[in-house]
Amino acid sequence: MKQSEKTGADRGGQGCIRSAGYSWCARTKQCERPWELAKKKGFDNTKEAFDHYCGNKQ
Repeated sequence: MKQSEKTGADRGGQGCIRSAGYSWCARTKQCERPWELAKKKGFDNTKEAFDHYCGNKQ
């Protein structure tokens, strides 16, 4: 089986599994689910707000 056929083969540059909703957050230095982090930290559930909170380059 090829890597692209395996479950979890859709990892981003930092190893975050995109199909599971994870994105890299430079601030926490780990993969986060944006909507969960937004609720936990009290910011809007948008890509822009997530990137701003995390300090990710856009």
